[in-house]
Amino acid sequence: MVAVTVLMPTYNASKYVAEAIESVLKQSFEDWELIIVDDGSTDNTVDIIRSYTDSRIRLICNEHDFIGSLNLGLKESSGKYIARVDADDIMHPDRLKIQYNIMEEEPEITVCGSWVKIFSEKRPPILPVLLNGRLDNIYLYLLKQNPLYHPTIMMRGDFLRMYNILYENYKYAEDYKLWFEIAKLGGVFFIESQPLLYYRMTENQVSKLYMNEKRETALRIRNEVLQFLMEKNEDNIWIHLLREGLELAEKEGTLASEEVYDIWRLVFSKIIINH
Repeated sequence: MVAVTVLMPTYNASKYVAEAIESVLKQSFEDWELIIVDDGSTDNTVDIIRSYTDSRIRLICNEHDFIGSLNLGLKESSGKYIARVDADDIMHPDRLKIQYNIMEEEPEITVCGSWVKIFSEKRPPILPVLLNGRLDNIYLYLLKQNPLYHPTIMMRGDFLRMYNILYENYKYAEDYKLWFEIAKLGGVFFIESQPLLYYRMTENQVSKLYMNEKRETALRIRNEVLQFLMEKNEDNIWIHLLREGLELAEKEGTLASEEVYDIWRLVFSKIIINH
């Protein structure tokens, strides 16, 4: 078994994929395999990938089906840990070493993310303020938003295989849904407080082109998290009374939906702390 599988999906990434591959080849940690799943590219992405002769790189070609391509990559991964990276991003040279050491030293951690440095051709790099450390009470974070950058994460392979965890068809927020499913199974999340990935912003980025669809899918997941927390606390009569009141207030326009979520996060934070 290899120590780390680096999983990189590609789709018409000819402009950037070589730089992404080079950032894997330049890792200070060397016990890895790179599985690249091409998601039906129509440019010369595949030709560029095939130009690399390192035996640790494996190309899998799939029809255009992003979720299916991600899952194909997961199923083919043999690593003790699985690290995600996108074909237009660049990994810090010590990324795999740092995350591998964290996972080895802290065996309870299931998913390890990191900070990112965001860059583009039009502006200098920026370092956004992100969460850091162990994300205790993970549901409170999930009830607000997706707390991790997908291409920064390293996951424990045995955990995924034990529970047969795969990406689900939650378009443009499949990672957000994955964290929720891992959390329900007792997974522990950690974010390293240094930028281990250079995250490229482009005009054709999925998150930009399909912003509305992504927002709708994220809202669907937040509702699932809220429903899950309600079911876990179904014996609490105050939850039922509050739910009726908040639903009525939102329907009548007294409270905005985001205000309703803020109230629920406060309520469940008190319940979790008291338990």
